[in-house]
Amino acid sequence: MTGNARRLSALFLLLLAGILAGAQLGKIAPLVGWYQAEAGLTLVTVGWLTSTLGVFVALAALPAAFAIDRAGMYASFVASSAALALGGVILALSQSPALVLAGRLVEAIGYLVIVIATPALLAALAPPRLKAPALAIWGGFVPLGYAVADFSAAAMLPSLAPQIYLLTIALAFAGLALAAALFAFGLEPIGHAAKRGDRAAPLSATFTPKVGAIAAAFGAYVILSLGFFSFLPKFANEEGAILLSAGVVALLVPFGNILAGFLVEGRDARFTAFLTAAAFAVSATAAVPFFSSSNPALATGAAVVFSIAGGVIASCLFASVPSVVPAGGSVAVGIGLVAQSGGIGTLIGPPIAGYVISNFGWPGFGWFLAVLSVAGILCLIPLVRRQKVPDWQT
Repeated sequence: MTGNARRLSALFLLLLAGILAGAQLGKIAPLVGWYQAEAGLTLVTVGWLTSTLGVFVALAALPAAFAIDRAGMYASFVASSAALALGGVILALSQSPALVLAGRLVEAIGYLVIVIATPALLAALAPPRLKAPALAIWGGFVPLGYAVADFSAAAMLPSLAPQIYLLTIALAFAGLALAAALFAFGLEPIGHAAKRGDRAAPLSATFTPKVGAIAAAFGAYVILSLGFFSFLPKFANEEGAILLSAGVVALLVPFGNILAGFLVEGRDARFTAFLTAAAFAVSATAAVPFFSSSNPALATGAAVVFSIAGGVIASCLFASVPSVVPAGGSVAVGIGLVAQSGGIGTLIGPPIAGYVISNFGWPGFGWFLAVLSVAGILCLIPLVRRQKVPDWQT
């Protein structure tokens, strides 16, 4: 296998491993009833199983990014993959509350690191033209992972024990992560990471206004997206003004991720920022009629557009990080800041959405999402100014 083919294979396997990491986040949801009825876990305990991975990211993504920057992206990917796989196996083979929670905590430690180390490794190993597309596709690892978990559960749980389902999801991730690690072993970084070498990046070299703008915009997106999807089933059940199920609407997000991957290929951060702003504008335009219209066809069309636009936003923001981190800065720390912002949005988004719906109704919630989309556009202002091409790209 040629060096270029091996590099492309490593990138492909890293993306697949990332999607299976996302599946570890979503694999508990289909088993809530089983954990209560058969394993004897309380609903509170099951809730912690569901949220533990996200809570770790919300609380410690940025400190983890600093550790990754010092330990190295490849070593961090290998160690975190081992932890995530080990925790998944413990979870699959355990039924006592203590062991189940212990397994999930081990998974959470691995997940926290892997969601930063993997995109940083993608940015380091991808050729310049493929950096943005690779990170754009990475931006959809959570919805794609949830889809894998849901489809796997639908295929396996009717005839197989839940433990087999959990073990299969964990071992599938382990196999892909191992293959990715083998293909990536010894590959030299390209571009920014190659220029920096092994030196740890000073804070001032990474925490620039543009990196902060991406993090702020991503936080706005997460609140926007989670608010929408958290209450979409309730809206669909109460109002009945949508022709697709909430699950089908959520599965449209990856189409936006893939679309963004094609659109950002070979483009700079300024173009990507304009594309992100356009997707935010589309979200604002779609949110109001979705929650206000009594026409099922119009509401369904608005939901489809909103979901795809959300995929474009997430992917474009991740794709922008390597090109805005200045020479001497750390892409891993930049991604960690973005992940930290998203993690905080994950915690506060649903409660804020619930408050708005309770006090202003569904139409008011649509306007709230529109205003939040405009806020996302305003966050992008530092990125749309003309900029000098970073030295590592020349």
